[in-house]
Amino acid sequence: MDITSYAAARSPLTLTTLPPEILMGIVECLIPTPPEIGETGPVALAQMFEGEPWYEFILCRRALASLCLVTRTFREMAHPLLYRVIAITNPRTMLLLFRTLVEFPHYGLHTRFLSCHITLTRNNVIRGVKEAMHEQLGRFKPSDAPGVIAQYVRNSIMQAGSVCSHWMQPYYDGLPQNIFSMVLASCKRVETLLLEVPICDEDGDYNILFHKMHGDLHEFDLARDPSVKNEERPYQHIHTLLLQGDTEMIKHLEIDECDCDIPDNYGVKCNTYFPLFAALPKLATVEVTCDSGDWTSPIVNLNQNIMARLHAIHPGSTQFYKTMASLPPDHPYLGGIKHIYLHNSMVMPHHLHYLLKFAPCLETLYVTPRRIEDDGPVRWPRVHGPEEEDHESLNLGLQQYGKKHLKNLDVGWTSLKNMEKLVGPEGRIICLPELKNLEKLCIQLETLYGNMKNAAVLPLLSLLPPNLMELTIEDWWWRYEKLYFDMKMWKPKQKVEHYTREKAYRQAAVEMLMRFAKSLDVTTNRLKKVMLVCKIPWTWVLEGAVEADEHFMGVKLAFEEKGVVFEVDCDEVEEEEKRPKRDVPVYQPCPRPNAPEYDEYDEFDEFDEYPYDDYQY
Repeated sequence: MDITSYAAARSPLTLTTLPPEILMGIVECLIPTPPEIGETGPVALAQMFEGEPWYEFILCRRALASLCLVTRTFREMAHPLLYRVIAITNPRTMLLLFRTLVEFPHYGLHTRFLSCHITLTRNNVIRGVKEAMHEQLGRFKPSDAPGVIAQYVRNSIMQAGSVCSHWMQPYYDGLPQNIFSMVLASCKRVETLLLEVPICDEDGDYNILFHKMHGDLHEFDLARDPSVKNEERPYQHIHTLLLQGDTEMIKHLEIDECDCDIPDNYGVKCNTYFPLFAALPKLATVEVTCDSGDWTSPIVNLNQNIMARLHAIHPGSTQFYKTMASLPPDHPYLGGIKHIYLHNSMVMPHHLHYLLKFAPCLETLYVTPRRIEDDGPVRWPRVHGPEEEDHESLNLGLQQYGKKHLKNLDVGWTSLKNMEKLVGPEGRIICLPELKNLEKLCIQLETLYGNMKNAAVLPLLSLLPPNLMELTIEDWWWRYEKLYFDMKMWKPKQKVEHYTREKAYRQAAVEMLMRFAKSLDVTTNRLKKVMLVCKIPWTWVLEGAVEADEHFMGVKLAFEEKGVVFEVDCDEVEEEEKRPKRDVPVYQPCPRPNAPEYDEYDEFDEFDEYPYDDYQY
């Protein structure tokens, strides 16, 4: 057969003739990537720029929805992916999603990532949910699908229709929590849950949500229909929980000009979320932004008035709280959790002692501290006596509870002056050589040596775990706290002066690393990478003359001879104009951020164009 006849015999490739697996691979590229934890909610798409966290997310969702309208083949491919990643960004979105799951319960089985970017106890959220429910309730068409959860949702809709006139009563301030609990119960195969939670006491807690969840599990076990085979119990697939502190309030307190009375310790109170942890049996990873630092014994609220009110919602849920109240104070309420990541955290070293105690299977502990400026209204409490180790120190916590499972440790603080005893003796973590399972370590020089004199006489190798694979050292000492905040406004002259002053320190630090590299032997053959992170770059960088790497040429070669990669990373400095200090602080209750009313989201809300409903052809 010649080339011409062969080409004529071949059928042209079209969308209908492409192999389904190739088409599916193309369509799967449109699954949106959820924004990272801590991102504020989206604005109108017209106000976004390409590359912003929500920009690609919205475009991908719109593309998937459009594909559902092309052909039946594309609908079968794109429709499940449209529900793979769901983000609730305003009350109306939540109501539209709930309405769709009521009518088409099987849609929820496609969901693997569910995020709620509204604080369910905020007044404007409660008002927005009530208004949206009043608008949408008449459009609900509950499915007659069998199953405990489907019947539970149908009963809830009937109850909502009979009490519309009472929604403005305080009892129904829990309406957003009720609806979200039913959405979550309907999405039975969710694997990752992001939940925005309050950081201030006046916003209330999520007691109603937690009672509903435990009540759902209780009712499911009691009322499961034997005729419905293999019906999945809700909440059983969630392995990652992201607790996102109220982003609007954080922005108001930390970024905006806030002249109000800021709470001393605002943040997510993680030890009050034990009912949520207990409802998720496969939970392995917890990530929190802006936590208050309190990981002590769980707070079991058994106020009789609250319990009576919540008992009316779900009688079965109260048994869980009674059981928790009867447990000893040292019950490991974080028992199944293996990885904990804390961002912008107020956690103190002795809090980590408790965290390690209550999470006996913990493998990863990661902490980035909340930055507190010298002239800010919040400061760490002062504890005197740095030469004595506190009985709840981080060092003792690691020694007692971290030997068995801990593999990754990354902790640090801006400053712990006069509180060194909460870290360990002389402010040092001295038990690291006993942590034989530890493979990755990121630690500050201050918590490793305690002071610069020790750095000159203590070999670094003797202070580290024996089976370490990756080591990151933060070039940080508490005495630099003020410089850390002031360097954003340094002029070139100040940078040069600081570089000149630190000549002796640079020599000592390079010598310490050189001795460490030369001391490596066959007993440390697992070590593959060492990194030095310079928190104040001007200690090592002289602009236009010296780069940080130039100081470590010999160190790098010494590590290479032992088969170890050595890198230097200098933190970037975002220069900014210095804010004028307030001469007379104004103390008053902290106002809510000026959040827009939810009808202002119409321009953004893609669910107006294609709500979570069945698409008609």
